Amino acid sequence: MSYRENHHKDELCEEFAKILNSTPSIINGVCTATRSRSNIHPVVLGRRAESFMFVPQAFSFEDLDDEGRALCLGETVILQEEINPFISRLRENEIIVTALHNHWLFDEPRLMYVHFESIDEPLSFARKVRDTLGVLTTRDVGALQLFGRTRVNPQAEELCDEFSRILDGMHTFENGACTVMRSRTNIKPRVLGRPGRSFLLIPQMFVFESLTQDGRALCSGETVILQEEINPFISRLREHDIIVTAFHNHWLFDDPRLMYIHFEKIENPIHFARDVRYALQVLTNKEVRTSCQETFY
Repeated sequence: MSYRENHHKDELCEEFAKILNSTPSIINGVCTATRSRSNIHPVVLGRRAESFMFVPQAFSFEDLDDEGRALCLGETVILQEEINPFISRLRENEIIVTALHNHWLFDEPRLMYVHFESIDEPLSFARKVRDTLGVLTTRDVGALQLFGRTRVNPQAEELCDEFSRILDGMHTFENGACTVMRSRTNIKPRVLGRPGRSFLLIPQMFVFESLTQDGRALCSGETVILQEEINPFISRLREHDIIVTAFHNHWLFDDPRLMYIHFEKIENPIHFARDVRYALQVLTNKEVRTSCQETFY
């Protein structure tokens, strides 16, 4: 890709994110725009859970075709009463609703997640999504009054470095939450007939937050996973009493079939990281490609 093309892509990504009031970044060569739905203040397993893992909004677009269109993806955390107005608005905007489900257990308020996709001009997609997001409440919901200000255990940042090293990913530390992100780049999917490299397609993310003086925290994780890997992975998680909270699709018209598994535990973060690393060893590291080259859109 030439400098001019790269510069145009960067500018397009910034405009895409600006429309969506999100932070732009290029991950795996793909424009990704992210934000947290900061008016939702959940509790999971009795612990404050306000990291991006629990209240995400994320959007991406892939390479443009000759008509300026791209594979565009989106997801958001959503409250139960918002679901049907939101998916109705998506459909009015001719965006494909691909999944609706929980990611977690023992959460308050009940957190649901909706995923959606389209072949569209990125800025057109962004404007349609912005219009759809307008149906979501902006009032504070959840346990803000119960917990008050975030109290950060001073040991948490030091633990974050080790947590990241064990799980072998890029990490951030913000407001007491340690987030490790990496992509499962050996999986080369196509969605709606288009090749995809978006982090939304091939994520692995691990978080600990709400670390208490006893050294335990709310630990959570998710990974993209192939169908044949699900049960071996579950078996390893359960060997260490990690709670499996959901496994399901996020997208439609994907090849290979991509599934996603979510899990949580109140645990020492380093113990959790080692146990998750052990579970991840059952996942293949060979290259996995689509079996079909047909273009649907």
